[in-house]
Parts: sequence; C-alpha cells; structure tokens
Amino acid sequence: MKIAILGAGNIGTLIGAKLAQLDSIQLFLHARGDHAANLAVNGIEVKGLENFSVPSEKYEISIADAGVNSIFDGQADVIFICSKAGQVNDLLELAHRLSHPNSKVLVLSNGLGHLEAAALQFGSHRVIPATTTHGAYRREPGIIQWAGYGAINLGKVSNSPTYDSCLDLLELLEKCGLNPVWNENGHNLIWSKVLINIAINPIAAITGQMNGELLEEEIFDTCVEVMLEGARVARLEGVELDCDEELIQNLKSVLQQTRENKCSMLQDVRMGKITEISFLNKMIVSRAERYGLSTPLNQLLSKLIESLTLF
Repeated sequence: MKIAILGAGNIGTLIGAKLAQLDSIQLFLHARGDHAANLAVNGIEVKGLENFSVPSEKYEISIADAGVNSIFDGQADVIFICSKAGQVNDLLELAHRLSHPNSKVLVLSNGLGHLEAAALQFGSHRVIPATTTHGAYRREPGIIQWAGYGAINLGKVSNSPTYDSCLDLLELLEKCGLNPVWNENGHNLIWSKVLINIAINPIAAITGQMNGELLEEEIFDTCVEVMLEGARVARLEGVELDCDEELIQNLKSVLQQTRENKCSMLQDVRMGKITEISFLNKMIVSRAERYGLSTPLNQLLSKLIESLTLF
C-alpha cells in the first residue's frame, strides 16, 4: 500500500515512523522547515513510549520550502493530512495531485470544518472521518517525543467509506501499533476530539502547563465547563454525544494518558506561531451564535489566545 502523510509535523511524523516499520508500506512524507530537512538527511528518531530510529531510505520525502516531490503523483492509496488546521486547505490541493480515483483521505488536523472541506475536494465517498489521541511533541528537528499512547479513530458518516472497505488500513494501523478504533458515528468522533481540544489546548497554552497538570481540581473544573459549553453546541447541531458524565471521564482519561504531553497550542504560543484557536474555541463561539447560545468561557479563551499571539 502507498501511503502519503502531508503536514508531517509531530503526529504526522510519529505515524510515519510507525508505518515505516512495515515492509508492505511505501511511504511519502511532506513536511517543511528544519524538521523536513532533518527527516531528509538523518531520518526519524522517536523517543518516549518507544525508542527507535527510521532511516531516511525507508520513505520518500517532499520539502515544502523546496517544492513538491512528484514521485507519488497519482499514486497514493491513502492520504493522511496531519498539519496545523490553517494549512489543511492547501494540503487538500496537494492531496488531489497525489490521489487516484480510489484513494482514501483522512484529515487528522484539529478543529471543525475539515471533514466538509475534504468532502468538497474528493467527494464524501472517499473521505474517512478520523482523529487521533496519541500525544507527541518535537524535542528538536527530526526527533519526536511520543508522550502519550492513544488511538487513531476512524468512523462513518452518510456516504463515507464503510468499515469493510477500510479493513486493510485498519489492519496496517493495528500491525504497526497505532491502535486503530472504528466508530460508526463519525460526527461523534470528530466532535469528541474537538471537545477535548477546546478544553485542554487554550488552558494549557495560557498556564504553560503540561496536560497532566490540568488534572489539578480547580483547573480541571474550568476545563470541564469549557468542554460542556461546546457539547451544548454539538447537540444543537444534532450530534449524538455521550452523556456529560462520560465526556468528563473521557477528558480525565486523555489528560492522564498524555500527562507528559505539551499540547500543540502551548508550543505554538511559546514559539510565537499562529494557533488553531480559530478552528477550535472561536469556531464554537461562532456556531453557538447561530442558535442564540452564549459560550462565555470559549469566547474569553479565544480572546486571550489571540492576544498572546499579538506579542
């Protein structure tokens, strides 16, 4: 199987490293900056939950800053988009170039709206709703810290690929240890991840804390209230979510499983980069306004994160 990973940052590089351990995979990575240069020259080094290296000969690579490698044009059977939310639309264009009529596309990027954008490009019959709860951050270019073991979640909405048509991919993900989980309710799948992100990312970014530190009682209570504001919006949109008690338990479990993880928004704020707040808490506020619903905590966090990135 030929697999392309576009936007190979932290999570994308981790997924690529694990898939590269399988001899049955031909792998293509598309990344940018010093990280991409290191992947091209030195390969991938993974630390943390597992410690292993992948030589650069195990994959083809394209460095965004130097142009797109054409070797996978029209060849990719499965395309993962793992970039920051703001880069998804550009990478969907690149995915179109790499795809063939039977290619399947998965967008693992955080936030709302990506599933719909991918469906416009490829048709919903080729787009698999997907999220991941693996925790990873970059220690330095080319070196990924696998900080929390989670899952790659795949699901089904209306006309999207069926479980049976995804069996080969599910088996590959299982074989390389990425823990695939299937969910027949794809909208639940996407929203459940968004609710986790809105509860963790901005608060970790503002406080400078790792995920596990958010389990402190008062901070955790705030995370819960932010999440439940978002859950009310999801239910107004007709999404079938778990009950609030199960959502809270899931949030606690994710924080425990990724306790050593520095969330991506914290890393972005520290490096002065644009965050994904527009696709997370700010998107919750925007969608809530359609129903005349107030989401004050999400609105406050959106404003605070935006103010941090101005300096």
